Amino acid sequence: MTGAGEEAVIELRGLRAVRAPLTWGQQVIYRALQSRADRAHYDYNQRLSLPVPEGRALPDVIDAVRALVTAHESLRTVYRDGTADSVPYQEVAGEGRLAVRVLHGDDPAAALEALAATDFDLSREWGVRAAVLTGPGGPRHLVLYLSHVAVDGWAAGLVVRQARALLADADSAAAVPAVPAGPVPQPADLAVAERSAAGRTADRRADAYQRSLLLRAPRTMFPTVADPGKALTAPGRPQEWAHGEFRSGRLEAAAREVAARCRAGEETVYLAALGTLLARRAGLTRCALKTIFANRIGAERQAMVAPLASDVLLCFDVGGPSFDDSVRAAHLAKLRGYARAQYDPARLERLVAEVGRERGEQLDLSVLHNDLGALAPPRDEGDGHPAPDPGTVATSFRWAEPFRLPSVKLYCDVRTSPRGERVLGIAADTRYLPRPDLRELFFRMEELVVTAAGERQGPGDQQDPQDPQDPQDPQGPRDTDERLPVHVR
Repeated sequence: MTGAGEEAVIELRGLRAVRAPLTWGQQVIYRALQSRADRAHYDYNQRLSLPVPEGRALPDVIDAVRALVTAHESLRTVYRDGTADSVPYQEVAGEGRLAVRVLHGDDPAAALEALAATDFDLSREWGVRAAVLTGPGGPRHLVLYLSHVAVDGWAAGLVVRQARALLADADSAAAVPAVPAGPVPQPADLAVAERSAAGRTADRRADAYQRSLLLRAPRTMFPTVADPGKALTAPGRPQEWAHGEFRSGRLEAAAREVAARCRAGEETVYLAALGTLLARRAGLTRCALKTIFANRIGAERQAMVAPLASDVLLCFDVGGPSFDDSVRAAHLAKLRGYARAQYDPARLERLVAEVGRERGEQLDLSVLHNDLGALAPPRDEGDGHPAPDPGTVATSFRWAEPFRLPSVKLYCDVRTSPRGERVLGIAADTRYLPRPDLRELFFRMEELVVTAAGERQGPGDQQDPQDPQDPQDPQGPRDTDERLPVHVR
């Protein structure tokens, strides 16, 4: 339980104060939060908890929070809507106060619920709320509730590791990376870079590539059989969301085998299975969906505490003679999309509308895939149990707490539990994917991948597909690390 406590106030002075436009990554989250009609929608914000080592006193914990907020400007930033003549912008505070709650108890989850009881007022409040749980022996836990406009999943991991290092004793601290001593890349600087000549060039490259995909993408992944121009939904049915979770050792083992054979990541196998089955259900041979890419290529980006992820538009064939063909097509589409993942999201929204007008139809890009596997804690940071053999994980399905996402009809994520089990989740608007169909989709994914893993492949199927040169990119697709497409929402 957690009891009433007091507050410790952190005073900050003499730091850089700056005003800048929102970065492209901040825009994605800021606009999503503006579309969040009520608290029944998905909570984008990050909830973090870490134990305080024995021997640390309350001032040590407060100093650790002070060091984090000092080092990372996103943790002391407010966001303004702008005016009719200006776009939204951010203001980094060079001075101010942060109150840290000091609570008596040992329940971090309850403390986080208390911190998350109200939404962030992004126009007035920094994107960090902190509390320290104390007991007879001193501080026990540091809990942080962080606005998603301040951090994404990758950045939240950086904050946890740096907080752990700041709280470690002298012997441990030498082996753990603390807050960087040198200059840390900051979002306000990235916003300027995105509007530079190099940033505009990257956005133009993305524009050309995205246009080529939109011109050939299916109008929707949810058409009716009678009228392909209309969405697959019962007229007048009220909006309702369902959320299911699926575990299957058979599916995980089969995905590993197919991934190795196709020289792709396991997460690509799950994405290809989702796209294939949705396309079949709609009577299509091509799927169109979005996946989330962390945009963390390069040391500077990997060290930045800010949301950098972007939605990457994918359109690939799933009507080939084997599922392996779909996996390879998805893998190639991802690599090409990652190479063009730095772009202005407002520009993409305008492009979708423009291409829709050219085609004479409204384009529906409402399927979102998210690989969370790279955010799983290392095994020594989990619960102490060895990672399970996939063969020992029984197939299971359960209904989970539903949530809604703006502008999305189906959201699929793939994550790793603290015990090392692969968990698939799908949340869907039941007007487009009814509850029985949602449940069946998991079992069909298992059947599809397991069957593909058991198929004999000829020598020709072992080769990578011929990769034609892209006229927009003379160097062709980048060989991007498959572990990087982590979600941030």
